[in-house]
Amino acid sequence: MTKALRTLNSTAKVAVTRLRAAAASLAGAEESVSFGNPTFRVNRKPFAVIDRYHDRDCLWLRVESAERARLLEGCGWFASPYDPRRTALCCELDQFDWRSLRPLLRASYDLTLRGSGKARS
Repeated sequence: MTKALRTLNSTAKVAVTRLRAAAASLAGAEESVSFGNPTFRVNRKPFAVIDRYHDRDCLWLRVESAERARLLEGCGWFASPYDPRRTALCCELDQFDWRSLRPLLRASYDLTLRGSGKARS
């Protein structure tokens, strides 16, 4: 069964391109589609998703609990729906500071690896 990618607007397409480039240096990172959304995974677990909540395109990332409050104070950040463990946040794509992508993506990737019980190489 093929997973169909939802129709992405131009902002989401640019975001996927940026994520793809940043994730290329992360060992074992793979791109897939989950619930129609572009999803980046390691060990079959997501660490970044271009998602859409309440008609807002956003970037979903796992974040350290210490980082959570600081990010939520920033423009465009909100608690991820469907996240009972409170380990992820979303940021509206048009509000995201793309200069911070690599460190936030690396942190999300590392958290995902720790959660899966495998250390990065």
